[in-house]
Order: sequence, then structure tokens, then C-alpha cells
Amino acid sequence: MKRWLWWTVIGLCLAFIFVGYGVTKRVETAKSYKSALELGQAYVNDGNYAAAKVSFQDALKKKPNDKTAKVYLEQTKCYEKGLDQIEDKQYSKARTSFQQVALKNYGLGILVKRASEKQMELKEVITQLKNFEQIYARADSLAKNYEYTSSNTQLAVILGYGSIRDNYYDDIFQKAQALKRSNDAKLRALGYNVQPPVEDELSATQLAQQNNISKEQLKQAKVELKKNGVNITDLDDKQVIKVILQARDEQKSIAELAEEYK
Repeated sequence: MKRWLWWTVIGLCLAFIFVGYGVTKRVETAKSYKSALELGQAYVNDGNYAAAKVSFQDALKKKPNDKTAKVYLEQTKCYEKGLDQIEDKQYSKARTSFQQVALKNYGLGILVKRASEKQMELKEVITQLKNFEQIYARADSLAKNYEYTSSNTQLAVILGYGSIRDNYYDDIFQKAQALKRSNDAKLRALGYNVQPPVEDELSATQLAQQNNISKEQLKQAKVELKKNGVNITDLDDKQVIKVILQARDEQKSIAELAEEYK
């Protein structure tokens, strides 16, 4: 075989090898991209948004500037941002974030659905919180004018709301409960027969959780009461929790309230 023909054959072989390698590489990249995209969607379905972001970023590494992966990633980031804003009680900002997710063109349908539901939920929460703050202000004003029964009537609107125990309403719920306890204590002191407070229907554990009282705080309160002459064996955990709540309401220390429980 002539030398030029030999080199031609070698050149053709090398060309086929490189072309084949390129095709194989593109096929592998396409498979990796598809796998990363599908994994990200699965994570979104499971609510694991942090893992979903990693998968969508991986898909973009396989196909830089890919429109689908880019939209999915932006949508997931925005949805997660909305969840973080809820945690920070920034409900108006969270609603805006969810609206952006719901309006994202070519986005994941499951996130559009979830975001739409969230933004509608937050719309009601924002409205209710505004109403409750106004009602609480009236109740507080009535209490300061010694109109405790009228104040409790206002508070009943807040405390009787069906979703008042949702995390969204934690702050206003605790404020309303504290004012109700204070009103009831003053009414009892005046000789009125007052309905048992809402917390009497709860277990000690539920009451502690509802009012963010830790086991350590409960233990410390018992130590303080005992130190100041209170027979702890006469008090169960629920009663000690109520002492802690009373101390909060009246802005006193446990030691200052100890005299009432000897």
C-alpha cells in the first residue's frame, strides 16, 4: 500500500473515532441532563426544595443556558424564598414571592399550584391579622378603662377564630390570651364568676408548647417557688405553667408571686 493511501486510511479511522466519541459524549450529556432535570422535579414533588435546586443547577451544567432548567431553578428558588419569608413573618413579601412563582411561564405545574394556594392563604392571613390587631387595640383600651367584660367580648372574636392556633397567628393569639387572663384575674378579684380560661382545656404539655415554655423554664420556676417557701408538691406542672404566665402578664418575677401560692 502506498504511503499516502496508508495515511489516508489512518486519518479516516481517527476521524471516525473522534466523531463517534463526540456523538457518544453528546448522548451521555443529554442523558445526564435529563436525569438531573427529572431528579429535580422529583425533589420538588417531595417538597425537598434545597435538593431540587442542586439538581436543576446540575442540569444547567450539562446544558448551559437551557431555558427549562433555568426556569425550574428560578421558580424553585423563589418558592423557597417565600417559605423563608413566612418563617420570618413577612407575609406580604411572601405573598409577592408566591405570586411570582405562580405566574412563571413554562414553570413546574406543581409549584404553580402550590404557590397559588399559598398566596390565597396569605391573602386571608394578612386581612385577618389586620382585623385582629384593630380588635385587640379596642380590647386593650377597654381593659385600661376598667371595662374588663367588654374587653373580653372583643377578645372572644380573636380567640374564637377557627384557625387562630395556626402559626400565622401566634403573636396575636398569645397577646389576646394574656389580656384575657389579666381581665379574668381582675374580674375575679372584684367578685365576678368568670369562665375558666381557654388554657384549662389543654394538657400541661400543650399549654407549655402553646406559650413557648421550655422544660428548663418550668424546672427553674419550680426551683424559684420552692426557694421562696412554696410547697411544690401542692402544684402540678400545669399550675406552675400558669404561675409563669401570670408572671409574664403582670411583669413580675416568680419570687414576687410566690406569696400568693404559699
